[in-house]
Amino acid sequence: MAGDMKVNAHRGFIARAIHQIFEEKEADPGSGIVLYISYLEIYQEGMYDLLNQRSKDLMIIEESGYVYIRGLAKIPVETEAQALMCFSEGEKQRSYACHQINQVSSRSHTIFTLCMEKRVGRFKTEYDTVVAKLNLVDLAGFERLKKTNTSTGGRMRVEACSINKSLCLLEQAVYAIKQGQEYVPFRQSKISIILKEALSGNCRTELILCLWPEEYFLDETIKASRFAQRLKVLRTFSIHNKKIDCCVLNERRHAQEIANLQQELALKDALQGRPGLSFDDLTLENYSLYSRSLKYLCELNWKKCLVNMDWLNQLKNHKKQNLVWVN
Repeated sequence: MAGDMKVNAHRGFIARAIHQIFEEKEADPGSGIVLYISYLEIYQEGMYDLLNQRSKDLMIIEESGYVYIRGLAKIPVETEAQALMCFSEGEKQRSYACHQINQVSSRSHTIFTLCMEKRVGRFKTEYDTVVAKLNLVDLAGFERLKKTNTSTGGRMRVEACSINKSLCLLEQAVYAIKQGQEYVPFRQSKISIILKEALSGNCRTELILCLWPEEYFLDETIKASRFAQRLKVLRTFSIHNKKIDCCVLNERRHAQEIANLQQELALKDALQGRPGLSFDDLTLENYSLYSRSLKYLCELNWKKCLVNMDWLNQLKNHKKQNLVWVN
């Protein structure tokens, strides 16, 4: 996925994707696209934020069919150089090891995410922001301990067992979706629940296999090809994701609270046998009635003031500094 960052022709998928996105953004400066970057590592079923000093304070949240990671840093980037620098910093925090087959073997699964938000309306509307997300997932490959010559009980052996187990659980989830089963075991592993949208949700998914065309690795090649064959039959559909503005959400919440209060007042009036109040918009006829009612109340209060003048005159002789008169 990373490739050789020093040689332009040998760059990996992530660097090429970043270049293409910023190239299209610079071609349309008035598009108003804002980009955020996050980098997640799953190492032995533990989640680590590679852009925040390998922070472990992360939690998977599933809400309304969407899966996101609470606590994962989202770094805003404005240029291609900033994005590549964030990616390079994350690569330094990632877990690598050296064994007999691969000198730079990834010991974990990683998900590099580019989140893009675009303003689509000039004025504030109900839906004025379109959100898109590009997940570049690097799955660590299956390992046979005999071929990698990993020592028994060592750290790399534990890592290999964790990688193989998570990939097997992911394959079980893919098989359940393929068979149309009612229950799909997404929650058996971290990588399967995070890739839930990519396998059966609002997403367009592409799979790229890295194979070694040698007879010595024939078993690994066949196993990876079978996994790709199962994944090929899955069907996902992408739709426009629209983000609602915070002001609109507040207006909706206030309108709902007002409606609830009106229902409570109507229920209270009905229980006490009183005629219900009207909450219609103020028309010319209603305004005239409101003005007459207000004038009557003012006259009533004025008469009440005249009646209580004698009482006020009596209080003048008393030294009272705090006097409260409640109508």
